[in-house]
Amino acid sequence: MKGSEDKKLEYEALQEFIGLLYVGGNLGSRVRLAMNEELTNRQRELIDLYYLEQMSMTEIAQSLGISPSTVSRTLKRGKGRLKKYIKYNGRYFAEALSE
Repeated sequence: MKGSEDKKLEYEALQEFIGLLYVGGNLGSRVRLAMNEELTNRQRELIDLYYLEQMSMTEIAQSLGISPSTVSRTLKRGKGRLKKYIKYNGRYFAEALSE
């Protein structure tokens, strides 16, 4: 059970982070820049659909004509790239929060 609770918390945290894309100001622009620099077009598209549009993996797969496993794999890779970017550029985001 703990694993599913952790996954839910991770989903909510990443959804909130990605939601910052649509917030004005310095942090929103830095998040947008991070996504544009770090993610492929497909990763950005799927992350938007999954976290912002709140579509299921099955719905995304059907609408784009790809398999659910491709959706899952692409989301996982995109999240990994964002996590790595945030980890190594945490100071960058912390500075934006203090401005």
